Amino acid sequence: MFRSVDGKQFEDAIAACPASPAFRRQFARFGPFRPWMDVQAVIHDGALKVSGSFKVPGYCTLIVGDLDVDGVIDLRSDFDEGGLLVVIGNATCRHFISEYARYSFIDGDLAARDSIMNGFGDSGLSVIGSLRTRLFIGCDIWAEVGAGAVMDYGVGYCLPIGYTDAEAAAIEPRHDESETARIVVPQPNEEGYLLNVEQFVDRIRAGQPIFKW
Repeated sequence: MFRSVDGKQFEDAIAACPASPAFRRQFARFGPFRPWMDVQAVIHDGALKVSGSFKVPGYCTLIVGDLDVDGVIDLRSDFDEGGLLVVIGNATCRHFISEYARYSFIDGDLAARDSIMNGFGDSGLSVIGSLRTRLFIGCDIWAEVGAGAVMDYGVGYCLPIGYTDAEAAAIEPRHDESETARIVVPQPNEEGYLLNVEQFVDRIRAGQPIFKW
């Protein structure tokens, strides 16, 4: 069960949780997040298993344990944009949907069986372990990973935590945009990137297929 806390309690809980040193270094790079914590914050102590889909219950959400969701991890909240998700453990799901200006930190592995929708402006996704998914959509919004990434299809790329040369270090999907366009339901755009995140999220949230096969 989630419990509501104030910003200081949320900040103290992160400081006291059994997070890895790598998480603490990465979290400090992007913070401070205290103003967001003061808006609304909730904490779940222990692993969380969700048989359906999971919409974050707070503007700032901390889960101290693994997050295992059969359906969608959806970072949309009751606020327009922004906020924070911290998982001190592994996160598994079918689809992972980020949000504009929201920062997510997974102190473990992120495995999304079907997709990771990461292409939301001003957002950040840091995975201290490895990232794995069938489809990664992150046009110019990359994820940072500590132990590598495997993306079968997609638009965008991941970067190793601590990278110094983005072009040389970029981890790209195994299949490029053209190959990706062949297997997904949304039609390619005529200009710019072939595919963007908005073409997928409404279908996912409505329970509609995003793959042709």
